[in-house]
Amino acid sequence: MSNKINQELEDTLRNALSGLTEAQKDLAVKEYKKYWSELEIPFSLKEGLSRYKKNELDNIRRHLQLKGISNLRKEELISFYQEKIPELLETTCLRFDEERFGLLVKIARKGGSIPAPDLEIEQIIYLRATGLVYSGIYQGEKILSLPEELVAPILKLNNNLQVRSIVKRNTDWIKLTRGLLYYYGTLSVTQLEKMLETYTKEQLDLKDYFEVIYEANVYQEEMYSDREGFSHWRVINPKKVKLEHKQRNNLQFFPYTKEQLLRAGKPDYLERNQSYMHLVQYLTRNYEMDKEEADEIVEECVYATLIGDELGEVIDYLSKVIELESMESVQQLTDYVVNLMNNTKQWFLKGFSPIEIREKSESELHPLVKAKKNSPIPTENKKVGRNEPCPCGSGKKYKKCCGR
Repeated sequence: MSNKINQELEDTLRNALSGLTEAQKDLAVKEYKKYWSELEIPFSLKEGLSRYKKNELDNIRRHLQLKGISNLRKEELISFYQEKIPELLETTCLRFDEERFGLLVKIARKGGSIPAPDLEIEQIIYLRATGLVYSGIYQGEKILSLPEELVAPILKLNNNLQVRSIVKRNTDWIKLTRGLLYYYGTLSVTQLEKMLETYTKEQLDLKDYFEVIYEANVYQEEMYSDREGFSHWRVINPKKVKLEHKQRNNLQFFPYTKEQLLRAGKPDYLERNQSYMHLVQYLTRNYEMDKEEADEIVEECVYATLIGDELGEVIDYLSKVIELESMESVQQLTDYVVNLMNNTKQWFLKGFSPIEIREKSESELHPLVKAKKNSPIPTENKKVGRNEPCPCGSGKKYKKCCGR
């Protein structure tokens, strides 16, 4: 029976990989089987660890930050982990957020095993590297399980108010960081530290913070760091984002509430405002696509706006994914795109949309996204000389900034 089930799973996977070569499919199936092989439950920590190859045991060593044991043989590592993993259980959980800690508790409450939730393969690899969670197939179903000797200690930790408080703090750190980067694109460590302390009303322990953020990003990559600081994963040029911020010294970062940032800090968050939904509806009404397809297209338009693409570049992208049959259709589409771009919170504008900057100004209209000179779409914005200072406050000439 189990062989039949495994064959069905393999066939399903191969069909999903139809665009790959046979060699690539073979490799993918091999990796898949490594994470989803037959698993008998209940099982002990020793039995769970014995399923791992040496490189996976080394992953546990790195995750637990254990030194001086890299030369141990597989059997020696397993024996060492049998003592060390339960000993470090609380320390490991103190770097988790509510999602990962909640998953452990859920498995423990169900007696040590649950049907596997819909997780990315990178998340499965991360969980296995903790030495706590084991993936496999049981009675034809993909499951996540805990060694039986860890079930009671995890439930005990869940009753520990201090542990739960730190897990809640970690969750806020992660979501606030992701939310700030979603709206501002790139921030230096100093900027992040200052903003987080403002929102949490507590002094930030940078060592703990970096450990928590690093692990959260291994589990689910939503950001990255380099010499410029931390950036949203869709930022292509962090240096340019920071330069645009610097050139707008007279403009403060948009004052988002803590609740707004926590909401934006959820994985795969995208702000679907009215102008966003209007473009989605326009695409589904006028082109042969469903709402999901239209949403994916409009999402790319938003991120093109965020990285600094101009109107013409966004229209050029759209012309490659949908068929524009007439100038009238180009004109209608452009109108919707201009509206979207003008109402999109932008990294270069420190989290403001062009519309909000215009409304913020008391003395003059700031330029919104405008159609190109030969575009059939009229604009109502006040004319700005190409050699005049750009009204957005960047300090550049208009022709070198928003007038490009």
